[in-house]
Amino acid sequence: MPDLEHRSLPDSVHRLLRNRILNNELPAGTRLVEMSIAAELGVSRSTVRLALTRLADEGLVEISPRRHSTVTRLSHEDIQDACYARYVLEEGAVRAVLAHGTADLVHPLTELVERMEHAARDRDLAAVVDLDTAFHGHLVAAARKPRLAKLFAGMDAQMGAVMRSSLEEQHLDLADMPAMHRDLVDALADGDPSTVADALYRHYLREDYVL
Repeated sequence: MPDLEHRSLPDSVHRLLRNRILNNELPAGTRLVEMSIAAELGVSRSTVRLALTRLADEGLVEISPRRHSTVTRLSHEDIQDACYARYVLEEGAVRAVLAHGTADLVHPLTELVERMEHAARDRDLAAVVDLDTAFHGHLVAAARKPRLAKLFAGMDAQMGAVMRSSLEEQHLDLADMPAMHRDLVDALADGDPSTVADALYRHYLREDYVL
């Protein structure tokens, strides 16, 4: 039986299944049966059901009415839609950040990229997703716009599905992810608004450079 973390049971089951899906231990198309998962983990079916509902909200599974779920992947259109929404909000945040300087951002963002490089070498997409969330959340928070930060954080849940589906669709290697973020840090260190704007656009929206 897997060692569940010291969280609430639904949170622990959600985290375990999320990691398995993101790290392709449960590839797209895999059926997730409540009864089987509950028996494996030693938890109730209602606990598993709560975890699967969260995974469905995150775009990682599709729930059918016949008591099973299926690991799924986002469509190209869904990926582009999510990336565009994040780009629009983050571009607004970056404008505010540039107005009062980026010097304090470079070091913490660089540390996150370095940790992302370690996670990528370990082939741990779940950890890379968490670090990506921390990276962009830190950048947006630096704008000092609480409402904007709240809107941006509201899209965090689906970023695991976006990143996983993008990697598969574009045949990217996980090692490409830290490099994409390092490019953005370099642009922020330069501090030129047009350079930062171009880097952010490439980061999210260029067809061969989504994420």
